[in-house]
Amino acid sequence: MKKLNRRSFMKKGSTMVAGGYIAGSTMDLLGTTDSDEKENKNPVNYRILGNTKLKVSEVGYGAMRTKDAAVIQYALDLGINFIDTAHVYQGGNNEILVGTVIAPRRKDVILCTKIRRGDKKELIRDFETSLKRLRTDYVDILYYHSMKNISHIHDDVAMELFSQWKKEGRIRFTGFSTHSNEAELLNQAAEDKFWDVILVAYNFKKEKELTDAINKAAAAGIGIVAMKTQAGGYKTEEMGSLSPHQAALKWVLQNQNVHTTIPSMATFDELEEDIQVMGQPMGWRERKTLYHYGESIDRRYCRSCGACKSMCPNGVDIPEVNRCYMYLDGYRDAELAHVNYGSLSVAHNARSCESCDKCSAQCKYGIDLEKRMPAMNALLG
Repeated sequence: MKKLNRRSFMKKGSTMVAGGYIAGSTMDLLGTTDSDEKENKNPVNYRILGNTKLKVSEVGYGAMRTKDAAVIQYALDLGINFIDTAHVYQGGNNEILVGTVIAPRRKDVILCTKIRRGDKKELIRDFETSLKRLRTDYVDILYYHSMKNISHIHDDVAMELFSQWKKEGRIRFTGFSTHSNEAELLNQAAEDKFWDVILVAYNFKKEKELTDAINKAAAAGIGIVAMKTQAGGYKTEEMGSLSPHQAALKWVLQNQNVHTTIPSMATFDELEEDIQVMGQPMGWRERKTLYHYGESIDRRYCRSCGACKSMCPNGVDIPEVNRCYMYLDGYRDAELAHVNYGSLSVAHNARSCESCDKCSAQCKYGIDLEKRMPAMNALLG
C-alpha cells in the first residue's frame, strides 16, 4: 500500500481538536488531496451488509478514539466508506469531528452512530443532538447502544421511535450494539426480524456459540458488524516487535457472515496496519502469531462471557469493569477508561470490592478478579 505523504498532507493546514472543534483552516483540510495521494492503489474489498444491501468496506473506521480529522479523511480517500461513532464518545466531540470530515462527502459515507437507553424524551433529544453534531439530516444506521439483555432489544418505546425515524428517512436502518450476552441477543434478533444491523464484540478469543449466533443472524438477513476485533489491542513483551493485530483482524474476516469491522484507529500507523488485511488470506504464520498472542493475554483479556457477574453478592458489573481495564491496559487510553468507569453507577462499579474480605466471583479463564476489581476502583474511582 502506498503510504500517506504526511508532509504534503500537512501543507493543507494544521488540524487540532480542542473541545471537539477543528482549529485552523477546515476548508483547506477537507479539500482535494495532492496528486500523489490520489494515486493510492491500495485494494479495498467490499461486502454486502445483510438485507440492507449496503456495499461496505471489509475494514470500516471505528472513530471512538480518533481526535485527528486527517486520519479519518485519509481513510475515506483510501476507500473506506463505513464510519462508526456514538453520541457519548469523547463527550460528543467525536461526532463533531466526524461530522466536520464527512460534510463535503456525505453521500459517499455510510454513517453510523449510537444513542443510549432512556425514556422517549431523552432518546429524541439525544438523536436530534447527534444529527446536529454530525451535520446531517439522516444517518445510515442508528444503533441502540450497549444492549445487555433481551428486554433491552424489546424496548417498545425505542422500537417505536426507530420505526418512526426510519419511515421519515432520518435513519435508513435500525441496529443495536452489544458487549454482553451477545449470542443470546443475536439469536433472539434473528427470530424477531426487527433489527437490520447488529454491532457485536467479536474476536478470536470469543467462544464458538457466538460464531454460531452470528451465522444464524446473518442467515436471517441481519447485517453483522464486528468490534473489539483485536481482543483489546494489547502490546505485550512476549510478542517482541511482532504485531498480532493484523492476524486478529484476518481471523474475524475469515467469517463471511461478518460483513464489516470497525477497529479503533486513532493514528495513521494504526489505519495503515489494519487496511492492509483486506482480501488477504490467513495462513499458518498468522495462526501461530495468534496462538502466542492468545497465550500472552490469556489472563488479562475478559471475554465478556458474563459467567462471573452473578457470582458477586454486591452486584458489581464485573464484565464492564473489565472492559475499562482493557481500555486502560490494552488501548492505553486512560481517558476512555475513566469515562466508561464513571458511567457505571455506584451499585455496579467496584467500590464495594475495596471492603470485601474475599471475592466470591471466579473467572473461568483465570483472571484474578479479587486483585483486579479493587485495583480498578483505586485507579479509576
